[in-house]
Amino acid sequence: MPIHNLPHATALLPQALQHFQRGELDQASVLLQRILDRQPRDFDALHIMGVIHAMRGQPQMAVDCLNKALSVKKNNSFVHFNLARALIEMGKHEEALPHHRKATELAPEHAVAWLNYGKSLFELERISESITAFDRALQIQAGYAEALNNKGLALAELGRIPESIACFRQAIAQQPDLTDAHWNLALQQLKLGNYGAAWIDFEFRWGTEGYSKATWAEQKSGWQGNESSASLLLWGEQGIGDQILYASILPELATLPQKKYVALDKRLIPLFERSMPGFEFVDLATVSDALGFAEQLPLGSLPRLFRPDLASFARAHQPYLQADAGRSAELRLKIARGDRLVCGVSWSSKRQKLGACKSLDLAQMLTPLASSRLHFVDLQYGDTAAERQALQQAHGIEVQHVEEIDNFHDIDGLAALIEACDVVITTSNSTAHLAGALGKTTLLLLPLGKGQFWYWAEIDGHIPWYSSIQAFYQREAGNWQHPLQEIKAALETR
Repeated sequence: MPIHNLPHATALLPQALQHFQRGELDQASVLLQRILDRQPRDFDALHIMGVIHAMRGQPQMAVDCLNKALSVKKNNSFVHFNLARALIEMGKHEEALPHHRKATELAPEHAVAWLNYGKSLFELERISESITAFDRALQIQAGYAEALNNKGLALAELGRIPESIACFRQAIAQQPDLTDAHWNLALQQLKLGNYGAAWIDFEFRWGTEGYSKATWAEQKSGWQGNESSASLLLWGEQGIGDQILYASILPELATLPQKKYVALDKRLIPLFERSMPGFEFVDLATVSDALGFAEQLPLGSLPRLFRPDLASFARAHQPYLQADAGRSAELRLKIARGDRLVCGVSWSSKRQKLGACKSLDLAQMLTPLASSRLHFVDLQYGDTAAERQALQQAHGIEVQHVEEIDNFHDIDGLAALIEACDVVITTSNSTAHLAGALGKTTLLLLPLGKGQFWYWAEIDGHIPWYSSIQAFYQREAGNWQHPLQEIKAALETR
């Protein structure tokens, strides 16, 4: 319709609003665009159009519309609220803060506005302030499950685990189907070694971000841990580190009579075939019904059946992975430097969201540790040439890189290289899991709060999953000085 033939904008707005309220976003947006073609600064049309863009998963377009709306009316609490939400979707928490503040200032009794404010403060690591915001939301709306769940996360970040558990339980009591609260409760229970209770809530992981099941897993019966004549598929979930972790239980299943397939990242298969007879290992990426299995279970559900309490870890076979002895012996000849202690090092995690807080620069790791009695070997996956060269030029510290081993693609080769080292120093990544599964003495650097995963928690003074790993913790977030000093002292005793 030509612009000059449009009905008056004010006549179209009620129609657009009706479509919007019925969830008819296409019809609403057509009418809103007609209004904006005639009146580009129509506040209501800009606001509703911005909300529609946000609902369609178009946060940048939402931000553009909502900023235009604010240029017309700068003190509307709902526009500030919706603009802050769109910025959160884009990960722009710092940019969202002034809009959170304005939304809560203009509408101080808006519980969701306080909740969102707290979420951004949490992401910006302003943890105590985030708790204040969550508490304000709870003052306005007692028993607000989302606020309780997020407050629990913030308390856990401060190491106040029992208080965080209480928050998650309250959230579940208010909203039993709140998947994130069940999942968060499981993770904190695991940190305390409350395994029996934790594994029940651990199954809620399938409703959280990053977890999904293939169609073949949904269609097959879930194995209950029993002996059977029916063939069984145990399949890996998440990344290589998680697959190695949960596979620690597999040796206890080797004597079960049924045919046992184990689907893993294909890079792990040569190492596992050597280490664990009694299973047929297959590439996780190619699994289908054609394999002919009758029952299935994700590896992450094995602990619910076989690790109900701390005492059950006594059944674990440690180490449970075996490197290629011949290859390891050859590598030892290449990396040995007389009587110097050969230290394999890995300093970075590429994990999305949390990788940065678990990582440090190579120079940051090794300048406090360097000594004439230590020789460093590169175990880090990815291209490390620039970092190694910069370290040698600036500090005279060599980190030997073994060219024949691709630390990312050749996991069997990496295992042999780890076995050839005297000790491993690493951050929380797949190298740490691999070293632990091989039984290699490992000094593990762990962050405070974010990135300190449940499986590294020390129970009764040790990490139950890996007896050869010793953890060294940050005392303040982002500061590696203290754990590096402790590792230096530990190396001096070897």
